[in-house]
Amino acid sequence: MIPLIFGSENKARCIEELKKLRPYVVFRKVTKPAAVLIPLCIVRNVPAIMFLRRSMRLRTHPGEIGFPGGKCDPHDDGDMIRTALRETQEEIGIDPESVDIWYQLPRMDGRSSLYPILGFCGHVTVPEDEATLTTFRNISAPLGSAERPHQLRLNVGEVSYAFFRSVDWLCDVNNLAHTDMRARSVYSFQSTEHRLRNSDPPKPDSLPHHFRYVLPAYGNLAHTGSPGPRIWGLTAIMTYRVLHCLIPHGGPYSPNLPMTKLLDPLITGRIANSDEL
Repeated sequence: MIPLIFGSENKARCIEELKKLRPYVVFRKVTKPAAVLIPLCIVRNVPAIMFLRRSMRLRTHPGEIGFPGGKCDPHDDGDMIRTALRETQEEIGIDPESVDIWYQLPRMDGRSSLYPILGFCGHVTVPEDEATLTTFRNISAPLGSAERPHQLRLNVGEVSYAFFRSVDWLCDVNNLAHTDMRARSVYSFQSTEHRLRNSDPPKPDSLPHHFRYVLPAYGNLAHTGSPGPRIWGLTAIMTYRVLHCLIPHGGPYSPNLPMTKLLDPLITGRIANSDEL
């Protein structure tokens, strides 16, 4: 049985909310496009989101928390969903055919042009040994169902470990904080409209010397005892944007709460300067 939060009715409502999101871009040189899968899943009958810790062996972003994904290959023909599913299979062994794609979120331009793909992976469990995995292969039930959950097979060259955070945990105010960031250059998060009006990077006198913006962070909070690892950066932004649309307005994602107002630029796409707040 699929929890109501991942059911067809809430899925349709969530997708309509996701369509309202605007792209987030940063004035930097755009590199090769990349895509990630934001994996909605069920773990021990609890709705959750899966996260990965990147291997320390990697040359780029070693040890960082993120989602499965990577850069687009020529064989992907520019299909970001194909990229995300291919990389997910390579990194954690989930069959692309068993992922229910919900929506491709607006692009986020940072160190790369990142395309977040929201998908439902069904039931997921980590096998204790290969024998357990073989047992599930012999069951005729659909892959990702309660009778035949996904068994993660981590690519140790790319992934240190996978972990899950329940939707309830991600909605607990004791696990959510915000970080006030200061950019020491004129490069700053900009809305798509601003980017289209200004094809060149902004000049030093066009923005505050220290541009401030607010980002969410989940977990590893000493004042509440919230456990780590900390989810922050672009991964936290993507998580926040998804949960804002997935959760019927209430809890920490209610639009009238002080923290939600601080993080409102992540939803509206306007310049996220906390000096305005």
